[in-house]
Amino acid sequence: MEALSAILGLPGRPQQIVEATVKVALCLDPGARSFMLDVQAAIIEGGLEALRRRREEAMAKLTETKIRRRAPGIDVQKDPLLRELGSALDLLKMVAILADVFPGIVPRHPQWEIARFIHENQSYTREVIEAGLRRRGKPEHAALEKKLLERIEEKKPWWPEWAESIRQACVHYMKDLSRLSEAHPSANDPELLFNFIAMSEERAREALHRMTTTGSALLEYLADVRLRISLILTAQEEARS
Repeated sequence: MEALSAILGLPGRPQQIVEATVKVALCLDPGARSFMLDVQAAIIEGGLEALRRRREEAMAKLTETKIRRRAPGIDVQKDPLLRELGSALDLLKMVAILADVFPGIVPRHPQWEIARFIHENQSYTREVIEAGLRRRGKPEHAALEKKLLERIEEKKPWWPEWAESIRQACVHYMKDLSRLSEAHPSANDPELLFNFIAMSEERAREALHRMTTTGSALLEYLADVRLRISLILTAQEEARS
């Protein structure tokens, strides 16, 4: 965080990008390196659009053999659910950055609510993250966090009472899914499945509808989601190695 704060204090984006690239190259801690890469893309290089480009570059490096083995029948260029999931995972990266810069938002709002806010307020989110990094450790930081919390609160969705039912369904069915087939370890996290569904009102309605029909209908949907999450996470992991 100190390194990122110093980088954003440099004049002009080109110099910031160069310095960020150098810092990433010198960073030996995998977690810190991954975080700095996300911040470089999300804040310095272009926001969600830059994260999308990085994700698509990673997906393009997967061989056809790996795709057929890990996700048979999926066209990575045209699959609409894969695109939705990719965008959702990019949003969750932004959530992680925002929460690191303003930790006070985490106890007040779940990840899916913050992701919805970021999606609807992309320019503001980038601006407030950069401002927060520049003012880290200064009194102005608390005022920025307070204003951010107020804006997130204003944008809360109307249906959060249904969220817990969706979460519990994800927890329940993940036990079956993890036994059915192998996947990237993080794709077996029911919270990731839940966040993907809950950050979109359309997907939340779809999940709720399937819950009221048959258990197999929701299980099939969650299996499709898990398969694609695994493919994306595998591609990104291989691109970092």
